[in-house]
Parts: sequence; structure tokens; C-alpha cells
Amino acid sequence: MILLSFTVRNHGSIRDEITIDLARPSLRTLQPRDGDWNAATYPIAGIFGGNATGKSAVLDAFRYAFAAIDLSATTWQASKSMHRAPFRLDGTARTASSTYELDFVHEGRRHLYGFEVDHDGIGREWLRDVPTSRWRTVLDRDREAGTLTFHPSLRTKIEVTGRELVLSRALLLPGSPLHSVANALVTGFDCVLVKDSHREARLSNIADLLAEGSITFADLEALLQVADIGVVQVGIEETEIPDHIRRVLNRIRHELRDEDAKPDDEEPNDLDDDQLAQVVRHLVFTHRGTADECPAFSIQDESDGTIAWLAVAVPALEALRKGGLLLVDEIDASLHPHLLEVLLGAFADPSVNSRQAQLIFTSHESYVLSPLSEVKLEPEQVWFTDKTYEGVTELTCLADFPKHPDANVARRYLTGRYGGTPRLSPSALAALVDSAGP
Repeated sequence: MILLSFTVRNHGSIRDEITIDLARPSLRTLQPRDGDWNAATYPIAGIFGGNATGKSAVLDAFRYAFAAIDLSATTWQASKSMHRAPFRLDGTARTASSTYELDFVHEGRRHLYGFEVDHDGIGREWLRDVPTSRWRTVLDRDREAGTLTFHPSLRTKIEVTGRELVLSRALLLPGSPLHSVANALVTGFDCVLVKDSHREARLSNIADLLAEGSITFADLEALLQVADIGVVQVGIEETEIPDHIRRVLNRIRHELRDEDAKPDDEEPNDLDDDQLAQVVRHLVFTHRGTADECPAFSIQDESDGTIAWLAVAVPALEALRKGGLLLVDEIDASLHPHLLEVLLGAFADPSVNSRQAQLIFTSHESYVLSPLSEVKLEPEQVWFTDKTYEGVTELTCLADFPKHPDANVARRYLTGRYGGTPRLSPSALAALVDSAGP
């Protein structure tokens, strides 16, 4: 999957429609004349802005759209109402529908997929592609009109509930002609958040990937050497889940089976020890030192910088190896600017990024916009978020502003020329300190 653009309306702090565009200005037709989509799209886009201006809301809208494709036909069905996150500071928007649309390339062909969702479920859903030189409607769904149609060439019929996407149902049907598109979207997307809980889950997942062989210890050690953290060896420590916890898991599984069982179902057998043999895996690190045998450190002993680097670098490595779209929130958190440059440089270098992976990140760090940065972002790759007095996130592109060939973009950004900077009130903090008295 190669992303051309993403459009969203009424999600989080985003009330009005915004679009983030990764297509180069040279793409003026529905498809490049030479068929080279890599040359027609940007591998990197950065979103800059002050705290609480909506940078994370843009990424969260991406996450919602891909999660809906992945989960609306399965786990979301257990909820009493439709999963959604509309703008809450406006009574009209809170009850209005939300729209999500992805313009992307799959197997060399351009596609446009979108859906509209409200409290009751899916209002509209559409999928179009460009098999030759014009758009073709592959899927069209309209709840109000009571229609769900497919292009005759697909020779398919997919039945869905009111709260599941057709593409989500197709994901469960390997024989469906829409399965390939749905699977490409879900497997070609990943998102790294800055929250501690997310990083912990990431590190736990890394340990599992090592155990499964998806990545190797050599991969991790090489990534840590790139960051010059001083780690020379990575290992896994496994701890078995205590017996009393396993018994609780066994009981829960029995109860879940009982709820799903039919009256004439046989009584389920107890799960044996092999079925319940679960372990908690932890990464351990051996550092370079002068002692003959340096002790292994647990992840709790490692610095925030080590944790942040691993949480970002491993999914980045996977994206570069397989292709797809990677989102990283606050990419500069706990990372040195030069280390950030290494990461961005890998995506920007076509000899490294041969699978056409794309990276969209949010940041407060203006270094990558300065003349000091070795990674040069074009104006079309730089986006700014700002928030209005009504709490609405606005998204603008650097390319929308007058060009100043000799201007220092980082300095102009920090002085508020492009918006996206916080409106600070240091005097309020000083008054607060003074109010405490002697």
C-alpha cells in the first residue's frame, strides 16, 4: 500500500474536513504516465504544532479508519453502539456523522476507499479504483437509500450488519475479490504512540517477535548499536504465569465457552497444562563495561531513550522491510535530533527504502526544519496544526505559505509565522507563584 492522501471530518478535535496529502505536485493525472508511484509520492510527512493543537488527533483519525476495517466485523460487534469519536465541543457535530477517506495504491492500481459513520452505524461506504484511465465504482453503499451494490465484474455478494464495514467483512473472506484490498490496508499500517503503556506493549511484542523468529537478536543489537547506547547483547527472560493465575484463566475460558455454547453442546473438557502453558517474556540487555561478567539489565533498568528508540526503531525496520504506512506520535520524544535524522534518512533514501514505505510523524522538534538538518523536507512534506478559539483543529501545509528561498523555516515556525505554536502566558505562571505568598 502506498498512501496518496487521507481525508477526515468530525473526529476528536477535528470538526471540519482536513486532508493530509502525500502525492507530489507532479502527479496531475489519475496515475503517473510512467507508472512509477514511488516517484509520484512522498515517503515522509511531518506534522508540527504546539501542545493540544490536534497533532495526535490527526494520527488518531488514521488509527480509527484502519481499526474500523480491521475490527468492525468482529470485536466491535460486541459493543452496544458504534465505536466513534466525534467532535464534542459542538452540539451539532457531536450528533453528526464522521467521514474517513483513503486515497491509496494497491498492486500498482489507484483506489479510493471511504466510509461515513454515525451513532447508529455505517451510513455510507464506497470503493473506487482506476483500472484504465477513469474512476470505476467497485462498491457503493448507502443506508438511507437502502442500497449495497458491487461492480458486476466482482461477481460477489457480501452481507453485513449495520455496524460493520463491507471491507471488514471481506477481510474474513479469503475468497472474496475485496479481501486483497482489505488485507493490504490492515497489514500495511502500524502506529507508534508516545504513551508509556503503548511503549510497554511494544516491548512485550518485541520479545514475542524474537521468540517467534520474526526479528532476530542481531537485528535488535544492530539497532541499538546505531543509537550508540552501549548495549552489546540482547536476551529474553521468560517467567511462567503462576498456577493460581492459570486457574483463573481456565475458569474464564470455561465461562466464555458456556455463554457461547448451545443447549445440546457437549460439556467442554478441561484445558491441559500444555494449553495453559503461558509465559511472560521480558527483554534483558547486557551493556559494555569493564567487569569480566557484566550483569544483564531488565527493561526497567534501561533509560527512557533506549525504550523510546526500540519502540520506534523496530516497527520502522519492519516497515522498511515490508513496505506500508507507519505513524509515529511525538517522534522526537526521548530521541536525540541526530538519531531522529537517522530514522528519517532511512525512509528518505530510496536505496534503503526500496519497498516504498511511508512515515508520517508528529513532532515539536524544529531541528528537522532547520538548515542544520541533513534530511531536507520539501514544503509539501511539512504540515502544521493549530487550534481555533472554539477548540477546532486546523491543518495547513508549508506549501500554502509564500516561499522564501533564503528563509530559515525552523526560525519562522518558532516565531509563529506558520501558526502551530502555542499562545503562551508566562505572566500567568509568575502571578501564580507570587500568589503563594511568603
